[in-house]
Amino acid sequence: MKFRFLNKTIQNQRFNYNPMYYNERKERLDRKREQYQKLEDNTLSETERRELFRENLKEGFSRAQYRQTQQRSSNIRVLILIGLILVLGYFVFNGVSEVDTVVKKLW
Repeated sequence: MKFRFLNKTIQNQRFNYNPMYYNERKERLDRKREQYQKLEDNTLSETERRELFRENLKEGFSRAQYRQTQQRSSNIRVLILIGLILVLGYFVFNGVSEVDTVVKKLW
């Protein structure tokens, strides 16, 4: 009698897994190239034209929103710098001895 189940060694399972990498930017650029190539060749259908128009519109809105946030943060920085310059100018024109009185009033 053979007792194979006692001698059997467990072997590793092997899988055929190839990882796929998704690059959203590359996909978007390839899709745009294809659409603009079709646009040049006049082979773009009406639905594809609408889709291209919608994508351009969405992209424009996202750029505008980004620009708006950048402009807001820039304005805040400018206001802070103006405030610092005014405070330093006050101390320069009124003398350094005024610093102690201002600090005592704040605390």
